[in-house]
Amino acid sequence: MNNLNAFAYDVNDFLKTVSKKATESDITLHNRKDGENVYTFLTPTRFPDKVSALTDCIYPSDLALVNGNTLTRELGEVIIALDLMGLKRGYFFVDDESKIDQLKPIISKTSLKDYKFYSGNHMEFLDILSKEKHVPRFSKPTVIVDHFFKVKSVGTVALGFVLGGKVERHQKLMCSYVNKEAQIRSIQVQDEDQETVESGTRVGLALKNIDAEEIERGMFLTEGSFEYLTEFQGKFEFHPAVKATDDASFEIFVSDQMRYQRGVADRGKFTLEKPIVKLKNELVVATPNKTPRIQGKIRIS
Repeated sequence: MNNLNAFAYDVNDFLKTVSKKATESDITLHNRKDGENVYTFLTPTRFPDKVSALTDCIYPSDLALVNGNTLTRELGEVIIALDLMGLKRGYFFVDDESKIDQLKPIISKTSLKDYKFYSGNHMEFLDILSKEKHVPRFSKPTVIVDHFFKVKSVGTVALGFVLGGKVERHQKLMCSYVNKEAQIRSIQVQDEDQETVESGTRVGLALKNIDAEEIERGMFLTEGSFEYLTEFQGKFEFHPAVKATDDASFEIFVSDQMRYQRGVADRGKFTLEKPIVKLKNELVVATPNKTPRIQGKIRIS
């Protein structure tokens, strides 16, 4: 199967035409299967009220589909978030060329500079999407969880995305944050049982040895142990579109890896209320009481 996961902002007509609604909460997922091509579209239902819905949808996505017809404050936040999270592939849906002329200078120095513009038929756009491919982020089996629940006679079920490697039935994987091993009892994709799934797949995993109450969004399932960050040194870098402040100490919310976690920045020292898995050397940060709320990133020393 060729799996592709796309962040979708304000493209409701497109989603209604080409896909079916699946999981729905503060983020909503839509699915479509075309032969060997399987698409999952993530849309931030509670954005702009809830900024974490935006960043949670962007993190597992391979590319972005964005309505570029109206330049608003909300679209500005979307562009900043996409830039900071480094989502370099995407398309702006526009109705006329004047919109393209407005957007090009805004994105020219961002991660979005190579985004393409599309103004055609919704169904015909699927031909374009079919040429896009998922790129694994990790070499070993890695799943990030976005929803979870308990099912009678099945037990704990976690929904998420395979971000790397191959995941197999009966495999044992470590669960981040609770630091315990869970076994995969069964795997479902598009309501069909599977023995093995590849990177890029949207999965439902029935898990043994862990309760649904122990799971939370942003939990990783993988082989081996995890490194965590709670107190660490780094450099805070404001996004170029954000007015930098000289505050020595200020509140932050790490908004990366499908987490929204409070902390404090104080002269290059960062302290988080709860640990976060260290997978890379930078973290995207929001500050909800400022505009725009997506402020910048921490480069970890």
